[in-house]
This record gives sequence, C-alpha cells and structure tokens, in this order.
Amino acid sequence: MNSRVVACSCAGLRLSASHVFTMLTIVCIMATTVAGAQLAIGGDKTVSDSNDSKGLSRLSDSEAEFLDAHGWGSRIKNDKPVVWISVDEQRMRIIEGREIVWGAPCSTSEKGTGSIANSNKTPLGWHKILRKIGDGVKLGQVFRGRMPTDEVWKPGENIKEDLVLTRILVLDGLEPGKNKGGNVDSRTRCIYVHGTNDEDRVGTPASHGCVRLKNDDVVKAFDLVPVGALLLITEKTANKAD
Repeated sequence: MNSRVVACSCAGLRLSASHVFTMLTIVCIMATTVAGAQLAIGGDKTVSDSNDSKGLSRLSDSEAEFLDAHGWGSRIKNDKPVVWISVDEQRMRIIEGREIVWGAPCSTSEKGTGSIANSNKTPLGWHKILRKIGDGVKLGQVFRGRMPTDEVWKPGENIKEDLVLTRILVLDGLEPGKNKGGNVDSRTRCIYVHGTNDEDRVGTPASHGCVRLKNDDVVKAFDLVPVGALLLITEKTANKAD
C-alpha cells in the first residue's frame, strides 16, 4: 500500500517537473524573441538618431530625393563609399548605396558657403578625395603645409590658431566654374576635411573654409573613405554671393 502511494507520488512529481520544464522552455524562447526584437528596434533607432559610429541606417525618402536633385543618382552607380556633407545640419555622413554607414557632426565655414579664392567660405558641389594624409600619426598631430611637424596638440590646450590636425582628406572640385578651375578651385584653395583644435565648436559653422571634424572622428572617416571617393557638399539655401 505504502509502496503504491510512493510510486504514485513519484510519478506525479515526474509529471509536474516535465510540465514545468516545458513551460520554462517556452517562456525562455518567448523572452529571447522579444528581447531580440527590442534590441533590433533600439539598435536601428540609435544608429538613425545619432549615427556617430559605424552602423547601418537607410537614407530617408526626403534625403534620397534631396540628394538625387543634386545628381546623386546619375553619379553614383555602385555601393562604394560616398561622403555627404550637409551645411544645414553641420553633419558629415558616409553612404554606401542608400545606407548611411557612418556619420558625425562637422564644422563648415563661419562665413557661409562660396568658392572664390580667399573668401574663407566652404565650397558647395561635387568633389573627390584627391589625397589622404596622416595615416598612422598620433591623435592631435599638427600639420603645416600638409606636412607633419614636431607639434602634437592635446585636448584642453587653448591655442587660438586654426590648426590642421590628425588626418587630412584633400578635396578636388569636379564642377568647372563652381569648384574647379580659375579663382574657384577647391584644390588650389587647399580645402580639406581635417581634425581641429576647436572641437567645442564642431557642429556649428566655425571654420575658415575647410570642413572640420573632431579628432577621433576624422580618424574614423579617414579609415572608411578611399582615395578617389566622391564627396558632395550641399546647402538647401545656398548663398548667391561668393
């Protein structure tokens, strides 16, 4: 009698454990699925909202339409990296196809946009990366005449001079009469994308014509963009006078 009770009790216990195990398995699967979905949504949102690290987010329909109006569709025929610098947003993005793979705040000219020599303005339109200078040098390396010096700027140093630091992307205009040739030539004007000692003002128009990035960011951009890559600088309401 007692043995039958024990057997029945043990059988009941085994049945309960089996049910519990099954239920726990289902709960774990559901929790993992939900967490994965939340992570994916959160990740996409993070990249879309800040995009300050390498990741993926698509151009919005309005952004794609705006770029196509500037000849993006006719010039870009593959998924190689292309740089878009928005003067309105003070933001630089690297785009492959229709995917934004990296982005960061930048700083264009405090005097606005324009192409005339000695205007200290940032030129608009299509360019290409002509040269990359500074591969492997220290963060804060000071360049003069595109050559590294013995100087290395460190964060917190208050230097009034507009320094060219860390990495240089030399730009060459591709649109004759707009940013190439004569007195509107971006190359002879020495228009670069470069690191700066004025990092606090990155994200606002503060340069003397070049495109400034924070020093950590210019290293990332330098590594992602090859020589020959196309670069577009846009402004929704461009200045008429240079």
